[in-house]
Amino acid sequence: MADLYASYTALAAAETEGVAYERRSVPVTGSTWSSIAIHGGGIEPGSGEVARSVGAGLMAHYEFAGIKTVNNGDLHVTSTNFDEPIAQGIVTGSLRCLSFHGYTGTTDLAETSIGGLDTATAARVSAALTRAGFRVITAAQEINGSDPANIANKTTISAGVQVEMSNALRASFFPGGDLTRTMRDSGQRTAAFNAYVAAVRSAYDGRGRVSQGSVNVSRWTTTPWTSADLDIVAMMGTDKLAVGGSHFLHLVGRYADTNNNYLARAAFNTDATVTLTLRKRVAGTETLLATAADAGLVHAAGRMFWVRLQIAGSTLRAKIWLSGASEPNDWSVTTTDASLTAAGAIGTRSILSSTNTNTLPVVASYDGFQQLTPHTMTVTRSVNGVVKSQAAGADVRLAYPVIVAL
Repeated sequence: MADLYASYTALAAAETEGVAYERRSVPVTGSTWSSIAIHGGGIEPGSGEVARSVGAGLMAHYEFAGIKTVNNGDLHVTSTNFDEPIAQGIVTGSLRCLSFHGYTGTTDLAETSIGGLDTATAARVSAALTRAGFRVITAAQEINGSDPANIANKTTISAGVQVEMSNALRASFFPGGDLTRTMRDSGQRTAAFNAYVAAVRSAYDGRGRVSQGSVNVSRWTTTPWTSADLDIVAMMGTDKLAVGGSHFLHLVGRYADTNNNYLARAAFNTDATVTLTLRKRVAGTETLLATAADAGLVHAAGRMFWVRLQIAGSTLRAKIWLSGASEPNDWSVTTTDASLTAAGAIGTRSILSSTNTNTLPVVASYDGFQQLTPHTMTVTRSVNGVVKSQAAGADVRLAYPVIVAL
């Protein structure tokens, strides 16, 4: 059935705030994630409560809540038409967005349908919920959140996650399966609710930020890798446009030490262009091996780009593309070099040009770091020396501290 209102603007012109609906938002200083429910309250009962608890103290929270005594469904505005300005401001300022919804479904199964354009984060959420014992399915087309106009996809990476919870699942979150406003406002929650929220919050892991408070100083984060061949990928970006000199972010392979390694370097330049190069460091001397053709990418504060580095024998390849876009089939740059042949660590390097004049710090962000080969690895956090063992399947992720201040 079509919505009664084609947009929030139309709804606000016809309904009274504080009587028919409420808008609730809680900012979280320093957070780059948001947790939203645009059909909260009595529209899709339980979605707002989940979004609020997932975001608490960790992510910026937004909820549009229907508070009418009856017919809250009249306040439903589909995600692609939800133009409420507070929600738009929160999401467009976020790197990641989790958008919680409720659906009736065709069965009485307690299940979650996951969609959205941020497939990497969706996979993390799905895996976390599955590990916690919750049933997760791929969202049907009508609720899969794949439209770029969906508010969840209005993030800085033009991609978000849509979490659709079945009616049976949401009912399991409240004692007696009671989804009434009285029960929801009472604060009573079941063990299933707490386990669900904890599982989703655990997917927040995997993002690393490197706070660079000085220029021309390398910040390395590495983890051991037992094979000389590797195929790694990560999303990266910085929080400012480069001024005076470039921001350099790298994927690192065959890392013996800071003086001996291979690099795929993304340079975020002062004219907002992005340059991808393959490089080597041998005995402390850095040498340019090859430069990719200009792909027409444009850097912006907070904008993220995927970089992939593959090394097989003496062949080195790299590619770069905008986060939210499809990975290109072809490599951006390919070359050969046999200077470093032994297995070494994999990881990242961040450095500001010696001519950079940005107001410091410049924060480099990394997300979704993966080695695309099954492996079990030990992660060494290079800042504090803490060692954390992590077993992994087809993809393994580099575990960063939330903030690395050097």
